[in-house]
Amino acid sequence: MRVRMIGWLIATTFSSAACHTMKPVTLDALGGIRPARVWVTRADQSVVLVEGPQLLNNRLVGFVNGRYQVMPAADVSQLRMRAPARGRTAALVTASALGVAAMAYLLSGGGGYSDPCSLASSECDPNAP
Repeated sequence: MRVRMIGWLIATTFSSAACHTMKPVTLDALGGIRPARVWVTRADQSVVLVEGPQLLNNRLVGFVNGRYQVMPAADVSQLRMRAPARGRTAALVTASALGVAAMAYLLSGGGGYSDPCSLASSECDPNAP
């Protein structure tokens, strides 16, 4: 029983990542979406996290490691942002509800527990010699 509980907790922990996904976004769409942060893949294949990104005069501006930086659009090969994954989140909620229901069933006596003292045993009889 304990192994199952540990397995369930590990599965729940790893599945919490199901609530978000990384979504590609274009420079043009960046102004309308206004995400708090984006992951930028540069032309040299390095990836940086840009906080507070904005598009100004065909350049991406924002804070990288706490410093304000300006990147020309030609230097940006890909932009990705974190977005909610609605389908995965619904599946996670459904699986969690089923897991809670299964645990409640097991804890409520669905396991067929029988009291050993209900049997006519001398171990439970206080008047037995």
